[in-house]
Amino acid sequence: MDVISNIKEKAEHLIQQGYETDAGSYIRRGWEIFQENIGMFIGYTLITIAISVAAAFIPFGSVLVSGPLTAGFYIVAKKISKGEPYEFGTFFKGFDFFVPLLLWSLIGGVFIALGLVALIVPGIYLAVAYTFVPFFIVFGKMEFWDGMEFSRKLVTKKWWNIFGFVLLLMLINIAGALAFLVGLLFTIPLTYCAIYVAFEDIVGTE
Repeated sequence: MDVISNIKEKAEHLIQQGYETDAGSYIRRGWEIFQENIGMFIGYTLITIAISVAAAFIPFGSVLVSGPLTAGFYIVAKKISKGEPYEFGTFFKGFDFFVPLLLWSLIGGVFIALGLVALIVPGIYLAVAYTFVPFFIVFGKMEFWDGMEFSRKLVTKKWWNIFGFVLLLMLINIAGALAFLVGLLFTIPLTYCAIYVAFEDIVGTE
């Protein structure tokens, strides 16, 4: 069974049968992955911040780069988790999936924005429900719409659990921001590593 069908079939099964989550273990394991190469993660975080700031001055610039830059964290986290070789350039492999990630950022962003404008709650629901979209696109090789739908259906099965996990990560980043912003250089990559661990535990990447 190839990776694409394996991830898809596992996700379909979980959507029907449900699954368990453990936010604490995701964060602990995410920290372990981050610690494997703190310098490289911090370096990439600095670059993503610089690129994001520069892109903000270009119309739709942030939308163009946000998906691939985020995917870079997940790709390297997987390499470390699986004991596979990687280098600093591996972080930029997210741009290999530029088009589907761009479409997800555009369409998903519009849906979330409309939900927030309408009644707020639908926007929050979608923002959490789309947590795993990059994984289905990058590791499941799905098109953006399939990735959005699989993520939405999967997360909806345990939405409150995933919401609590995401909220906890947000609080960690707020603490990082309060630490003279320097803390964000640690909390941002930790956040992405923890989210990777969550997907790996729930669905798997093999």
